[in-house]
Amino acid sequence: MGGGQTQNCQVEFFIDERFKGIIENSPFIDEIHSLNFKKLLKSPKGIMQIRAYCKNCAKFDVVVDMQGLLKSALIGKFLQSDNFVGFSYKSARESLASLFYTHKVKIAYDENILKRNYAVLYDFFSEKPKFSEIIKAKTLGIDEEKIPTNLKEIKEEKSLKILFVLEASIKQKMYPAEKYAKLVSMIKQKICVYVVFNDYENIADEFLKLLESKKIKALKLPRLNFNELKFTLSNMDLVVGPDTGVTHLAWALNSKTITLYGNSNKSSGKNMRNTKLERVLLGNNYVVSKSDDFEINCIEPNEILEKIRNLLLT
Repeated sequence: MGGGQTQNCQVEFFIDERFKGIIENSPFIDEIHSLNFKKLLKSPKGIMQIRAYCKNCAKFDVVVDMQGLLKSALIGKFLQSDNFVGFSYKSARESLASLFYTHKVKIAYDENILKRNYAVLYDFFSEKPKFSEIIKAKTLGIDEEKIPTNLKEIKEEKSLKILFVLEASIKQKMYPAEKYAKLVSMIKQKICVYVVFNDYENIADEFLKLLESKKIKALKLPRLNFNELKFTLSNMDLVVGPDTGVTHLAWALNSKTITLYGNSNKSSGKNMRNTKLERVLLGNNYVVSKSDDFEINCIEPNEILEKIRNLLLT
């Protein structure tokens, strides 16, 4: 969600405080409004707190809801604006959200997410030349002055740097550590493997032990804040991981990525509700499970290796 002036564009974001670090330090965002939206939206009192906060914000020329959810539409409605842009009834993830918008964009819900996000911006701003600056390319900021010295050493590593993402929101999306280890042993080039973890440090430790037994250089990074994570991902030669936030953040930072997906004809029962695989590929390199089940663990290391060779080894 953002607002703009006719000459000097002012862009502001409303985001749950848990994810503030993702966009923090971006030179293209003038102000970040971070609240505990997840908690506040669960009670009438919390909703009134959000409303009071929004009413105290300056009036916006344009508010854009790129989520298409009732909760995001409600927050946008609380803001004072001349234009509230969002998806049409059949295009929004939650159809009733479209009732709040003054400008509604039609695009198939199962379309690629990049095309959907572009459409909800371009459809309105293409008709409003004075706001054209808003749809220029943006970047995620990194404050290198706050990066610890030991983390900065990643830049000095001369070997091929590959970061593996071991975790995901559900187990069906997680790729086995032993198969990752087999993949690494198949790369006939001097490499340094990096691992990040959040909830499952034991899996990261298991992966490192497997690599140590093969005498492969590997480093388990400490728990990172968003600024440190963005720095780490942006300094990798390659990031390999499942359909999860860290992998997509690497893609957003323009790092080379390979994303591992479950069977496109199956549902994980969570986070893939009636969603065509093509919608979430994000235009990056990917490998898809050919199993009759959703789980990605049947993807063979040599399938991933082929993608790595195409990206880095040729």
